Amino acid sequence: MKMERMELVGLEVSDLDTAIDKFGDLLGVEFLRVEFDGRVDIEEFPADEPPQAKTTRKSMAMDREGYLELLQSHPPTTHERVRNIHFKVDDIESSIIEMRNKGYRLVSNIRIGRMREAVWGAREAHGLRMCMVQYDGPSMIEAMLARDCSAGDEED
Repeated sequence: MKMERMELVGLEVSDLDTAIDKFGDLLGVEFLRVEFDGRVDIEEFPADEPPQAKTTRKSMAMDREGYLELLQSHPPTTHERVRNIHFKVDDIESSIIEMRNKGYRLVSNIRIGRMREAVWGAREAHGLRMCMVQYDGPSMIEAMLARDCSAGDEED
């Protein structure tokens, strides 16, 4: 597994609009908002735990620069916190094998648009929920919003 860089930090917030305004002003960046309400295609891959319930609606915003992910559950949490840290890797499949061999639980394994994400349980990493991502393009959010998720897999 080759880790290219730390991609971004994810925060769980109680009010997404307020957090977008606050961190947009603080960091001088523009956030793109995504509603995970059943209209965004999320392809599930095998993981060590069953897929999350589809009834949980989430709203997310991510800046184009790749600093910060803001996530609000519905109903909103009253416990705002650092939720996860994303690391960009060169090969998600080999990263999954390596992390499992080191004893980490794969709790989510998904593709959104042209971005693959493997999420690891926090219990094994002192409370840190680590996410490995792989994508091509200028930013994670743009890869997520790309419509054709299979085009990159079928090239000769």
